[in-house]
Amino acid sequence: MTSASIKSIIMGVGGSLVLAGFCLTFIALDKTLFIMPLFIAFNGAITGYKIVETLKTSLNNIPVFSFVLGIGSGTLTFVIINFAGSFIKAGLLLNIFDMVIYMLVSGITSYLGAKLAVRYFNL
Repeated sequence: MTSASIKSIIMGVGGSLVLAGFCLTFIALDKTLFIMPLFIAFNGAITGYKIVETLKTSLNNIPVFSFVLGIGSGTLTFVIINFAGSFIKAGLLLNIFDMVIYMLVSGITSYLGAKLAVRYFNL
């Protein structure tokens, strides 16, 4: 269960960072940070879907587990963006309010992605 959870989180965080990096080639940094919750939402849903797809019947409480996994994914994305941003410009790019938004968006969409997977696999 732990390796599947880590793979799901890496997939969600990696997808968000790849989309952000792609957008940075065409769009300014402040605009990319503005649309970052959309990337996090999409990849949060992928995180929730992937964990249910991988573990299927092994999970006891799918909604809570997927929500917590989504919150972890959003938090890790926030930390990586701030760490990478500290090399680009002086100071932090994001504040604590942004972290809360990232956590909520990723947690809710991870829950919805898990719910979609449960319906798809008839669990």
